Amino acid sequence: MTSDLLDAMRRATQAVRDGDPMDATRVIRDALSPDPQGAGTRADDFDGITIDGTAEPDPRSSTADTSTPPPTAAPMLSQSCRGPHGARDYRLFLPPQAPGGVRGLVLMLHGCTQNPDDFARGTAMNDIAAREGLIVVYPGQTAQHNANGCWNWFEPGNQRRGAGEPAILAGLVQEVAKTHGVPPGATFAAGLSAGGAMAALLGAAYPDVFEAVGVHSGLPAGSAQDIGSAFGAMNGTGTGSAFALDPAAPPSRTMVVHGRKDRTVAPANGVRLFEGMAGAFPQADLRSDAAALRGLTRLRLVSPDGTVVAEHWDIPALGHAWSGGSGAGTYTAPRLPGASEGFVRFFLDPKG
Repeated sequence: MTSDLLDAMRRATQAVRDGDPMDATRVIRDALSPDPQGAGTRADDFDGITIDGTAEPDPRSSTADTSTPPPTAAPMLSQSCRGPHGARDYRLFLPPQAPGGVRGLVLMLHGCTQNPDDFARGTAMNDIAAREGLIVVYPGQTAQHNANGCWNWFEPGNQRRGAGEPAILAGLVQEVAKTHGVPPGATFAAGLSAGGAMAALLGAAYPDVFEAVGVHSGLPAGSAQDIGSAFGAMNGTGTGSAFALDPAAPPSRTMVVHGRKDRTVAPANGVRLFEGMAGAFPQADLRSDAAALRGLTRLRLVSPDGTVVAEHWDIPALGHAWSGGSGAGTYTAPRLPGASEGFVRFFLDPKG
Protein backbone atom coordinates (compact mmCIF):
# COMPACT_ATOMS: atom_id res chain seq x y z
CA MET A 1 0.00 0.00 0.00
CA THR A 2 1.31 3.45 -0.91
CA SER A 3 2.14 6.05 1.71
CA ASP A 4 -0.58 8.28 0.21
CA LEU A 5 -3.23 5.64 0.84
CA LEU A 6 -1.99 4.99 4.35
CA ASP A 7 -2.20 8.71 5.04
CA ALA A 8 -5.74 8.76 3.63
CA MET A 9 -6.74 5.92 5.95
CA ARG A 10 -5.42 7.81 8.96
CA ARG A 11 -7.30 10.96 7.97
CA ALA A 12 -10.50 9.04 7.32
CA THR A 13 -10.27 7.28 10.69
CA GLN A 14 -9.87 10.59 12.44
CA ALA A 15 -12.86 12.00 10.55
CA VAL A 16 -15.02 9.08 11.76
CA ARG A 17 -13.85 9.64 15.32
CA ASP A 18 -14.67 13.35 14.97
CA GLY A 19 -18.22 12.47 13.97
CA ASP A 20 -17.86 13.40 10.29
CA PRO A 21 -18.43 10.22 8.24
CA MET A 22 -19.12 12.29 5.11
CA ASP A 23 -15.59 13.66 5.19
CA ALA A 24 -14.25 10.17 5.87
CA THR A 25 -16.07 8.91 2.79
CA ARG A 26 -14.69 11.75 0.67
CA VAL A 27 -11.17 10.86 1.76
CA ILE A 28 -11.75 7.17 0.97
CA ARG A 29 -13.29 7.96 -2.41
CA ASP A 30 -10.41 10.21 -3.40
CA ALA A 31 -7.86 7.62 -2.29
CA LEU A 32 -9.55 4.86 -4.26
CA SER A 33 -10.28 6.84 -7.41
CA PRO A 34 -9.31 5.07 -10.64
CA ASP A 35 -5.94 5.63 -12.27
CA PRO A 36 -6.37 8.74 -14.44
CA GLN A 37 -4.24 7.08 -17.13
CA GLY A 38 -6.87 4.35 -17.45
CA ALA A 39 -6.24 0.66 -17.17
CA GLY A 40 -6.69 -1.79 -20.01
CA THR A 41 -9.88 -3.80 -20.17
CA ARG A 42 -9.57 -7.40 -19.06
CA ALA A 43 -11.76 -10.37 -19.85
CA ASP A 44 -13.18 -10.12 -16.32
CA ASP A 45 -14.41 -6.55 -16.91
CA PHE A 46 -17.94 -7.64 -17.79
CA ASP A 47 -20.58 -4.97 -17.42
CA GLY A 48 -23.83 -6.79 -17.93
CA ILE A 49 -26.91 -6.37 -15.71
CA THR A 50 -29.28 -3.44 -15.98
CA ILE A 51 -32.44 -2.67 -14.09
CA ASP A 52 -34.54 -3.54 -17.15
CA GLY A 53 -32.42 -6.44 -18.29
CA THR A 54 -31.64 -4.97 -21.72
CA ALA A 55 -27.88 -5.58 -21.63
CA GLU A 56 -26.43 -8.61 -23.33
CA PRO A 57 -25.49 -11.61 -21.15
CA ASP A 58 -21.91 -12.47 -20.29
CA PRO A 59 -20.38 -13.82 -23.52
CA ARG A 60 -18.27 -16.29 -21.52
CA SER A 61 -21.27 -17.86 -19.85
CA SER A 62 -24.31 -17.12 -22.01
CA THR A 63 -24.34 -20.69 -23.27
CA ALA A 64 -24.83 -22.07 -19.76
CA ASP A 65 -27.92 -24.25 -19.51
CA THR A 66 -30.00 -22.45 -16.89
CA SER A 67 -32.81 -24.99 -17.10
CA THR A 68 -30.95 -27.76 -15.23
CA PRO A 69 -29.97 -27.74 -11.56
CA PRO A 70 -26.35 -26.79 -10.88
CA PRO A 71 -23.87 -29.51 -9.96
CA THR A 72 -23.57 -29.33 -6.17
CA ALA A 73 -22.61 -31.52 -3.22
CA ALA A 74 -26.31 -32.28 -2.78
CA PRO A 75 -29.40 -31.67 -4.94
CA MET A 76 -31.59 -28.63 -4.41
CA LEU A 77 -35.25 -28.88 -3.54
CA SER A 78 -38.08 -26.87 -5.07
CA GLN A 79 -40.20 -25.17 -2.40
CA SER A 80 -42.76 -22.41 -2.03
CA CYS A 81 -43.63 -20.02 0.78
CA ARG A 82 -46.88 -18.11 1.13
CA GLY A 83 -47.49 -15.50 3.81
CA PRO A 84 -49.68 -12.46 4.51
CA HIS A 85 -47.58 -10.26 2.21
CA GLY A 86 -47.33 -12.61 -0.76
CA ALA A 87 -45.67 -15.78 -2.02
CA ARG A 88 -42.49 -16.80 -3.79
CA ASP A 89 -41.08 -20.09 -5.00
CA TYR A 90 -37.52 -20.90 -4.01
CA ARG A 91 -34.77 -23.45 -4.38
CA LEU A 92 -33.40 -24.95 -1.18
CA PHE A 93 -29.94 -26.41 -0.60
CA LEU A 94 -29.52 -28.57 2.50
CA PRO A 95 -25.91 -29.44 3.37
CA PRO A 96 -24.91 -33.07 3.90
CA GLN A 97 -25.21 -34.12 7.52
CA ALA A 98 -22.24 -32.79 9.51
CA PRO A 99 -21.19 -33.70 13.08
CA GLY A 100 -21.76 -30.12 14.19
CA GLY A 101 -25.18 -29.85 12.57
CA VAL A 102 -26.47 -26.83 10.64
CA ARG A 103 -24.43 -23.71 11.37
CA GLY A 104 -26.56 -21.12 9.62
CA LEU A 105 -28.70 -20.08 6.66
CA VAL A 106 -27.85 -17.82 3.72
CA LEU A 107 -30.54 -16.16 1.60
CA MET A 108 -29.17 -15.61 -1.93
CA LEU A 109 -30.87 -12.94 -4.07
CA HIS A 110 -30.22 -13.07 -7.81
CA GLY A 111 -29.84 -10.10 -10.13
CA CYS A 112 -32.04 -9.03 -13.03
CA THR A 113 -32.57 -11.60 -15.82
CA GLN A 114 -31.17 -14.36 -13.58
CA ASN A 115 -32.96 -17.22 -11.81
CA PRO A 116 -32.18 -19.28 -8.69
CA ASP A 117 -30.43 -22.16 -10.48
CA ASP A 118 -28.33 -19.82 -12.60
CA PHE A 119 -27.35 -17.84 -9.51
CA ALA A 120 -26.43 -20.99 -7.61
CA ARG A 121 -24.19 -22.03 -10.48
CA GLY A 122 -22.54 -18.65 -10.87
CA THR A 123 -21.81 -18.02 -7.20
CA ALA A 124 -20.87 -21.64 -6.36
CA MET A 125 -22.29 -20.89 -2.92
CA ASN A 126 -23.59 -24.43 -2.45
CA ASP A 127 -20.10 -25.89 -2.59
CA ILE A 128 -19.00 -23.57 0.22
CA ALA A 129 -22.22 -24.21 2.14
CA ALA A 130 -21.68 -27.97 1.97
CA ARG A 131 -18.25 -27.51 3.52
CA GLU A 132 -19.44 -25.07 6.20
CA GLY A 133 -22.76 -26.69 7.13
CA LEU A 134 -24.99 -23.91 5.78
CA ILE A 135 -28.49 -24.00 4.36
CA VAL A 136 -28.88 -21.85 1.25
CA VAL A 137 -32.19 -20.42 0.06
CA TYR A 138 -32.57 -19.04 -3.48
CA PRO A 139 -35.93 -17.27 -3.92
CA GLY A 140 -37.01 -16.48 -7.46
CA GLN A 141 -38.54 -13.23 -8.61
CA THR A 142 -41.42 -13.73 -11.02
CA ALA A 143 -42.22 -12.08 -14.35
CA GLN A 144 -45.59 -11.20 -12.82
CA HIS A 145 -43.87 -8.95 -10.29
CA ASN A 146 -41.06 -7.67 -12.55
CA ALA A 147 -40.81 -8.38 -16.26
CA ASN A 148 -37.02 -8.77 -16.08
CA GLY A 149 -36.85 -10.73 -12.85
CA CYS A 150 -35.51 -7.80 -10.79
CA TRP A 151 -36.25 -7.43 -7.09
CA ASN A 152 -38.19 -4.17 -6.80
CA TRP A 153 -35.82 -2.36 -4.41
CA PHE A 154 -36.76 1.05 -5.89
CA GLU A 155 -40.47 0.94 -5.00
CA PRO A 156 -41.59 2.65 -1.75
CA GLY A 157 -43.86 -0.30 -0.97
CA ASN A 158 -40.75 -2.48 -0.75
CA GLN A 159 -38.72 -0.13 1.43
CA ARG A 160 -40.07 -0.63 4.91
CA ARG A 161 -40.51 -3.29 7.52
CA GLY A 162 -43.70 -5.31 7.42
CA ALA A 163 -44.53 -4.74 3.76
CA GLY A 164 -43.79 -5.91 0.25
CA GLU A 165 -40.86 -8.03 -0.84
CA PRO A 166 -38.76 -7.50 2.31
CA ALA A 167 -41.59 -8.91 4.42
CA ILE A 168 -42.02 -11.87 2.04
CA LEU A 169 -38.30 -12.67 2.14
CA ALA A 170 -37.96 -12.22 5.89
CA GLY A 171 -40.97 -14.48 6.46
CA LEU A 172 -39.60 -17.09 4.07
CA VAL A 173 -36.26 -17.17 5.88
CA GLN A 174 -37.89 -17.42 9.30
CA GLU A 175 -40.03 -20.33 8.13
CA VAL A 176 -37.04 -22.25 6.71
CA ALA A 177 -34.92 -21.49 9.78
CA LYS A 178 -37.61 -22.80 12.11
CA THR A 179 -38.23 -25.92 10.04
CA HIS A 180 -34.56 -26.89 9.85
CA GLY A 181 -33.34 -25.82 13.28
CA VAL A 182 -31.06 -22.95 12.28
CA PRO A 183 -29.34 -21.54 15.39
CA PRO A 184 -30.43 -18.08 16.60
CA GLY A 185 -28.37 -15.24 15.16
CA ALA A 186 -27.13 -17.32 12.22
CA THR A 187 -29.32 -16.09 9.37
CA PHE A 188 -27.70 -14.05 6.58
CA ALA A 189 -28.50 -12.58 3.16
CA ALA A 190 -26.44 -11.71 0.08
CA GLY A 191 -27.32 -10.54 -3.41
CA LEU A 192 -26.08 -9.17 -6.71
CA SER A 193 -27.17 -5.87 -8.27
CA ALA A 194 -30.94 -5.61 -7.68
CA GLY A 195 -30.51 -8.57 -5.32
CA GLY A 196 -27.73 -6.68 -3.54
CA ALA A 197 -29.98 -3.65 -3.16
CA MET A 198 -32.65 -5.90 -1.67
CA ALA A 199 -30.10 -7.42 0.71
CA ALA A 200 -29.25 -3.90 1.89
CA LEU A 201 -32.96 -3.25 2.47
CA LEU A 202 -33.27 -6.44 4.51
CA GLY A 203 -30.29 -5.44 6.64
CA ALA A 204 -31.87 -2.04 7.32
CA ALA A 205 -35.46 -3.21 7.85
CA TYR A 206 -34.87 -6.57 9.56
CA PRO A 207 -31.66 -6.45 11.60
CA ASP A 208 -33.35 -8.78 14.10
CA VAL A 209 -33.76 -11.44 11.40
CA PHE A 210 -30.52 -11.04 9.45
CA GLU A 211 -27.33 -11.08 11.51
CA ALA A 212 -25.31 -9.90 8.52
CA VAL A 213 -25.81 -9.10 4.83
CA GLY A 214 -23.60 -9.04 1.75
CA VAL A 215 -24.19 -6.40 -0.93
CA HIS A 216 -22.48 -7.14 -4.26
CA SER A 217 -22.68 -4.36 -6.86
CA GLY A 218 -25.80 -3.03 -5.14
CA LEU A 219 -27.16 0.15 -3.61
CA PRO A 220 -27.97 1.47 -0.13
CA ALA A 221 -31.48 1.19 1.27
CA GLY A 222 -33.69 4.12 0.33
CA SER A 223 -31.64 5.09 -2.75
CA ALA A 224 -34.66 5.54 -5.05
CA GLN A 225 -38.42 5.98 -4.99
CA ASP A 226 -39.33 4.91 -8.54
CA ILE A 227 -37.74 3.68 -11.77
CA GLY A 228 -36.60 7.15 -12.78
CA SER A 229 -34.77 7.83 -9.54
CA ALA A 230 -33.44 4.25 -9.63
CA PHE A 231 -31.49 5.00 -12.79
CA GLY A 232 -30.14 8.16 -11.19
CA ALA A 233 -29.05 6.20 -8.15
CA MET A 234 -27.43 3.53 -10.28
CA ASN A 235 -25.51 6.21 -12.16
CA GLY A 236 -24.26 7.62 -8.89
CA THR A 237 -26.30 10.82 -9.07
CA GLY A 238 -29.13 9.82 -6.73
CA THR A 239 -30.05 11.87 -3.68
CA GLY A 240 -31.66 9.18 -1.54
CA SER A 241 -30.36 8.59 1.96
CA ALA A 242 -28.41 5.42 2.69
CA PHE A 243 -30.57 4.96 5.78
CA ALA A 244 -33.82 6.61 4.78
CA LEU A 245 -35.70 3.82 6.56
CA ASP A 246 -34.48 5.09 9.92
CA PRO A 247 -34.68 1.66 11.59
CA ALA A 248 -35.25 1.54 15.33
CA ALA A 249 -32.17 -0.67 15.70
CA PRO A 250 -28.76 -0.39 14.01
CA PRO A 251 -28.57 -2.18 10.66
CA SER A 252 -27.20 -5.66 10.24
CA ARG A 253 -23.46 -6.09 9.86
CA THR A 254 -22.78 -5.37 6.20
CA MET A 255 -20.12 -6.40 3.70
CA VAL A 256 -19.91 -4.52 0.40
CA VAL A 257 -18.23 -5.81 -2.77
CA HIS A 258 -18.03 -3.44 -5.74
CA GLY A 259 -15.99 -3.21 -8.91
CA ARG A 260 -14.31 0.05 -9.78
CA LYS A 261 -15.16 -0.53 -13.47
CA ASP A 262 -18.85 -1.13 -12.81
CA ARG A 263 -20.73 0.99 -15.38
CA THR A 264 -24.17 -0.32 -14.44
CA VAL A 265 -24.24 0.48 -10.72
CA ALA A 266 -21.71 3.21 -9.94
CA PRO A 267 -19.07 2.30 -7.33
CA ALA A 268 -20.11 5.42 -5.40
CA ASN A 269 -23.11 3.40 -4.21
CA GLY A 270 -20.86 0.93 -2.42
CA VAL A 271 -18.98 3.81 -0.82
CA ARG A 272 -22.25 5.41 0.29
CA LEU A 273 -23.36 2.19 1.88
CA PHE A 274 -20.08 1.87 3.74
CA GLU A 275 -20.41 5.54 4.75
CA GLY A 276 -23.88 4.82 6.14
CA MET A 277 -22.46 2.04 8.27
CA ALA A 278 -19.86 4.44 9.64
CA GLY A 279 -22.67 6.79 10.60
CA ALA A 280 -24.66 3.99 12.21
CA PHE A 281 -21.65 2.83 14.24
CA PRO A 282 -19.79 6.05 15.12
CA GLN A 283 -17.54 4.34 17.68
CA ALA A 284 -16.16 1.89 15.11
CA ASP A 285 -12.54 2.24 14.06
CA LEU A 286 -11.74 2.43 10.34
CA ARG A 287 -8.98 0.04 9.29
CA SER A 288 -7.35 -0.78 5.98
CA ASP A 289 -5.97 -4.23 5.19
CA ALA A 290 -3.20 -3.97 2.63
CA ALA A 291 -2.66 -7.72 2.47
CA ALA A 292 -6.24 -8.97 2.38
CA LEU A 293 -6.42 -10.56 -1.05
CA ARG A 294 -4.55 -9.92 -4.26
CA GLY A 295 -6.52 -7.60 -6.52
CA LEU A 296 -8.53 -5.64 -3.97
CA THR A 297 -8.36 -3.06 -1.22
CA ARG A 298 -10.27 -3.97 1.93
CA LEU A 299 -11.61 -1.44 4.42
CA ARG A 300 -13.22 -2.48 7.69
CA LEU A 301 -15.16 -0.78 10.46
CA VAL A 302 -14.32 -2.48 13.76
CA SER A 303 -16.34 -1.81 16.91
CA PRO A 304 -14.63 -1.43 20.32
CA ASP A 305 -15.37 -5.10 21.16
CA GLY A 306 -13.58 -6.26 17.99
CA THR A 307 -16.68 -7.01 15.91
CA VAL A 308 -16.33 -6.10 12.24
CA VAL A 309 -19.57 -4.23 11.65
CA ALA A 310 -18.80 -3.36 8.02
CA GLU A 311 -16.36 -4.35 5.31
CA HIS A 312 -15.77 -2.87 1.86
CA TRP A 313 -14.01 -4.55 -1.06
CA ASP A 314 -12.85 -2.23 -3.83
CA ILE A 315 -11.83 -4.35 -6.85
CA PRO A 316 -10.15 -2.27 -9.59
CA ALA A 317 -10.50 -4.82 -12.44
CA LEU A 318 -14.14 -5.76 -11.78
CA GLY A 319 -17.15 -4.64 -13.80
CA HIS A 320 -20.75 -5.52 -12.98
CA ALA A 321 -20.36 -9.22 -12.21
CA TRP A 322 -19.96 -11.61 -9.27
CA SER A 323 -16.31 -11.54 -8.28
CA GLY A 324 -14.67 -14.96 -8.34
CA GLY A 325 -17.81 -16.67 -9.55
CA SER A 326 -18.05 -19.70 -11.80
CA GLY A 327 -18.35 -19.46 -15.58
CA ALA A 328 -21.12 -22.06 -15.30
CA GLY A 329 -23.48 -19.18 -14.44
CA THR A 330 -24.15 -15.77 -15.93
CA TYR A 331 -22.65 -12.43 -14.90
CA THR A 332 -19.50 -13.71 -13.23
CA ALA A 333 -15.81 -12.75 -13.14
CA PRO A 334 -14.08 -16.08 -12.36
CA ARG A 335 -10.47 -14.90 -12.08
CA LEU A 336 -11.02 -12.21 -9.45
CA PRO A 337 -11.16 -12.48 -5.61
CA GLY A 338 -13.93 -14.79 -4.40
CA ALA A 339 -16.96 -12.88 -3.12
CA SER A 340 -18.75 -16.05 -2.00
CA GLU A 341 -15.87 -17.12 0.20
CA GLY A 342 -15.56 -13.56 1.51
CA PHE A 343 -19.23 -13.30 2.42
CA VAL A 344 -19.25 -16.64 4.24
CA ARG A 345 -16.16 -15.68 6.23
CA PHE A 346 -17.74 -12.32 7.13
CA PHE A 347 -21.00 -14.02 8.14
CA LEU A 348 -19.51 -16.77 10.30
CA ASP A 349 -16.56 -14.93 11.88
CA PRO A 350 -17.73 -11.50 13.18
CA LYS A 351 -14.28 -10.75 14.60
CA GLY A 352 -12.24 -12.20 11.76
